[in-house]
Amino acid sequence: MKAARLHAFHTPLVLEDVPAPVPQGDQVLLKVSGCGVCHSDLHVIDGDLPPELVRFPITMGHEITGRVERLGPEANGLAEGEPVAVFVGWGCGWCSTCVSGHEQICPRGEEAGSTRDGGFAEYLLVPHRRHLVPLGDLDPLEATPLGCAGISSYAGVKRVRPYLQGGSSLVVLGIGALGSYAVQIARAITGARIIAISRTREELDRAVSMGADETVLFGDAALKQVLDLTAGEGAEAVLDFVGKDDTLTMAARMVKRCGILALLGLFGGSVPFGFYAAAPEAVFTTVYAGTRTDLDEVVALARSRRIRLLPITSYPLDQANQALEDLRGGRITYRAVLEPRRPGWSPAQS
Repeated sequence: MKAARLHAFHTPLVLEDVPAPVPQGDQVLLKVSGCGVCHSDLHVIDGDLPPELVRFPITMGHEITGRVERLGPEANGLAEGEPVAVFVGWGCGWCSTCVSGHEQICPRGEEAGSTRDGGFAEYLLVPHRRHLVPLGDLDPLEATPLGCAGISSYAGVKRVRPYLQGGSSLVVLGIGALGSYAVQIARAITGARIIAISRTREELDRAVSMGADETVLFGDAALKQVLDLTAGEGAEAVLDFVGKDDTLTMAARMVKRCGILALLGLFGGSVPFGFYAAAPEAVFTTVYAGTRTDLDEVVALARSRRIRLLPITSYPLDQANQALEDLRGGRITYRAVLEPRRPGWSPAQS
């Protein structure tokens, strides 16, 4: 089978012929329908992650959908050809972290695309049936972003939802694919007033189309505008999908007393922590993807049409490096998705 593999940091992916895996035990072999090209893939290539989280050579790609190709002899509960989304936090399944439902942060865990071969390939070997969520009537290619952008956004909104009572405000900072899903999800499962902040008017117009109530252009005046919108008190909750120094500094100053700031962006920023660094008793937290239950729930939202799937830009597998460069250059509006079985080269909006 064909696979796009990374052999060292700061190098292009290499398209290679590798043996198709054979499922053993309760493993499941998927025929990949689509695999998202995510900013975290750029962080892998650029060596931004802790070295123990990347192994070489590795088939990249963690945001994956596909159809069941073959079940291992001990796997059950899925039919061949069934469309599924992949939950890529592959924990051990028995430690206290996994048992609590947070398999994605298992200290012994693996992840497709960085420590285990991922979805930039024609086939994917999934270690257990529990890592797969049926998609029902959703088109698997179009549903590809649910496996990372969708689940992460849902987990972020779910984390801050207890702070969002009647009349409360939620700031969504960064309106890329994750922020766009977060606006939709917040509209679907909370009653909060949604304030979207981004660096371009185009992205803010996009946020309004997703359900945002207010928009603020990122810049020197943004903090004052948010404070004006919240009667000078700040927002009950802020979701930062960027994670740079400037966004985190602003987010920390926007949080209301006893509010919450949740960081999902991976751009490596930080903010000073001190007694007077933020409003009294504000909570700062990170959100690391989401749980298997979160993926179930966000797929259910999409299947019930309470949120809509974002448009994708599709690339054939042999153009994986082009997709990564287009993402790095800001030329992707929502999500780039590799389509391993698509021949030729002509990226098209789906």
